[in-house]
Amino acid sequence: MQKIDTNVVLRYVLNDHPELSSKAREIIDQHIVEVPIEVLCEVVYVLAGHYGIDRKSISIELLRFFEQTQCTLFHREAILCGLEYFGQKPLDFVDCILAGYAEVEKDEIFTFDDKLKKMISKIKQ
Repeated sequence: MQKIDTNVVLRYVLNDHPELSSKAREIIDQHIVEVPIEVLCEVVYVLAGHYGIDRKSISIELLRFFEQTQCTLFHREAILCGLEYFGQKPLDFVDCILAGYAEVEKDEIFTFDDKLKKMISKIKQ
């Protein structure tokens, strides 16, 4: 399996560099590549922290990215659910992903985080 890194995803999504964005588009459009969850976490971190993009916009853009490309993502439905939560809830991205696992894959999540516990208890109702 071929994997891509954070910079390839960022150049594709942001389309902000004439040469590298074009190369990113070529890689993603011509290959079936995996986006590791670690890369997705870094993409969210960079978009929010460095570029100052709001959570809702990040959620929308990344959901669109996975809808319009052939990129693979392990635990795809749970991760996409977490991306949706990220655009709607005040939890950090990893907690949103854990909530996605709880909802989609029915995983039991052990946590000391009260906000995450509350969200998961709502999901299970």
